[in-house]
Amino acid sequence: MEPKEESIMEEQGTLSDEWRSMQRRLISHLRDPRSSDLADAPMTLAASAYTDPKRFEAERQKVFGKLPLLAGFSGDLPEAGDRLLFDAAGPPVIVVRGRDGAVRAFLNLCPHRGARLTRDCERQRRLTCPFHAWSFDLEGRLASIPHADAFEGLDRDSVGLIALPAEEWNGLIFVKVTPDEPLDVETFLGPMAPLLAALDLSTLQPVRSDRFELESNWKMALDTFCETYHVPALHRESLSQNLIPYVAIFDHYERHHRYSGPGVDFAELLDKPEAEWPTSGYQAVHYLFPNTTIAYTHAFDGKTPVVSMFRLFPGETVGQSITLGSTYRRSDASEASDEQISKMHDILLDVVIGEDYEVAQDTWKSLASAPTNLELVFGRSEALLHHYHRDLAEAVGMELL
Repeated sequence: MEPKEESIMEEQGTLSDEWRSMQRRLISHLRDPRSSDLADAPMTLAASAYTDPKRFEAERQKVFGKLPLLAGFSGDLPEAGDRLLFDAAGPPVIVVRGRDGAVRAFLNLCPHRGARLTRDCERQRRLTCPFHAWSFDLEGRLASIPHADAFEGLDRDSVGLIALPAEEWNGLIFVKVTPDEPLDVETFLGPMAPLLAALDLSTLQPVRSDRFELESNWKMALDTFCETYHVPALHRESLSQNLIPYVAIFDHYERHHRYSGPGVDFAELLDKPEAEWPTSGYQAVHYLFPNTTIAYTHAFDGKTPVVSMFRLFPGETVGQSITLGSTYRRSDASEASDEQISKMHDILLDVVIGEDYEVAQDTWKSLASAPTNLELVFGRSEALLHHYHRDLAEAVGMELL
């Protein structure tokens, strides 16, 4: 069965309605004979989709250089003067909240001599260059110049920060790293927009964030976030403890995805009438094209609601990548301490780095020396991989061989 493409959220339903629909699908799969959402047929993918330097450069330029990228959540910039650095996509970017409450993005570059404008995220009323102390307001306008007489005749209005497209939408902050590119977040999200709006992401509060580099192609690492087929084997002692194996539902929203699997507690619902099923507890992993997963789930303790976001980026070469991993407090987790959520973040990183990424690095070493005509196989239960690899190929204008 192909993943569904419609959503109750598109019909003005509530998140509880959406969750009930998902529960029905999961319970149906759990009944004998146990089953799962499946693609119509397996798919082959040339190993060169990961190892080809030309494809890699096309992805950097046409995907990461042109498309909207999730820079963070509104909670990352709660007050005027707050800022975040967003460098992983290539160009150094700084995102700030102005005194008018608006979010703006700029190249992290002083127009005086091209120096990096800032290296920290401390709340400030101005952005001051460490090289010569040129200062800019939160709207990117030149505010002050030391020894201003030396620049007599300079049109100060023409010497501002280089603005980048940025938009804050329902708690998500998107940017494009190329100036003058139009940005319409709701159009970009398409049919997934109502679902994300219902998650109330504007109330998230950041707890932990880490950056780490990997000796593997970025797509090879991302693959591990977009399918559950590997969980029973690779995560036997971690994730598998809380999940029923080989059962999942998949949904495709144009270039974006969602999947969800039943926790072990779902077994208790098999003998209960639907009226006794819980109406809350929505859990799913959401993939935003081209590189982001947002897990809206319970943490490893099985009870603390959190949002975990992972964003993957190409590194300097085809065999290098960068991951930004962050965990956020949800509004319904008011009783959990930052320390408790931080521990859950560390456990998750242990799984990602110590299990998923260990395999990704070993796989990269193997594929880098494999025959050029090698074809890999995605099974019917790896349906989201079918979609996102095809979508990436379309975005860069290169066929999947």
